[in-house]
Amino acid sequence: MDSYGPTPFLKDKVAIVTGAAQGNGFAIAERLASHGCRIAAIDINADGIRAAAARLGEGSRAFVADCSSVPAIRDVVQEVRKAFDRIDILVNNAGLLRIASFPDIGEADFDLTVNLNLKGAFFFAQEVQAALPRDGRIINIASVAGVDGRTLSAPYAATKAGLITITKTLARALAPRGITVNAVAPGLIDTPFNQILDQKIGVEKQGLKPGEMLARRAAEIPLGRIGRPEEVGGVVAFLASPDAAYITGETIILAGGWVID
Repeated sequence: MDSYGPTPFLKDKVAIVTGAAQGNGFAIAERLASHGCRIAAIDINADGIRAAAARLGEGSRAFVADCSSVPAIRDVVQEVRKAFDRIDILVNNAGLLRIASFPDIGEADFDLTVNLNLKGAFFFAQEVQAALPRDGRIINIASVAGVDGRTLSAPYAATKAGLITITKTLARALAPRGITVNAVAPGLIDTPFNQILDQKIGVEKQGLKPGEMLARRAAEIPLGRIGRPEEVGGVVAFLASPDAAYITGETIILAGGWVID
């Protein structure tokens, strides 16, 4: 939470947040809830998303869905509409990264990455847009990988670059209806995923001590630290707020100066 405390500028609005069981997704949902949103928290991890919704409190509900499946997307959006009677905000956060060097990436991992990170986000936006009001918001969680290819996975970078481009295209398409579409491109953020990377790559492959790989990467960041999930949530909340009503088609890089575009 910011130092001024939560303010209810999103009171009674309904926000879909995909991939909300942990990490950035949960932090985004938590920040939106603190500003008055009712949260439709979606994840393929049934136990995780139910626990997350319970932590978010009254007004939040868990929905279990495969965010890479178009039929599942259509079904869960209808479930959300029935449960809440409205949708005001969509946050496309669900995503994955398969760790493999360029020569070693297989077709199955390539397709899985594209289907969740890019196709899923596109079809969530397509399915939700008809329900959005004139001040509706679509916010796509991209990555600095989509800006400069800074990643361990070429397919991941491609999907995030594609998501940034889709953001621009949808912004133009939906602007006449007063709906804004923006992206957030985080850099290195302190999430469970990066702790896994530290273990699998830093400890197991490079023989480093636990936390050493993340510390080395943090040293490359001009602000001298990795980011926090709640900082991602804060930027998303701003883009969902009335203060961002005249911003659309933009990508906000949240990387401590690690990537400057």
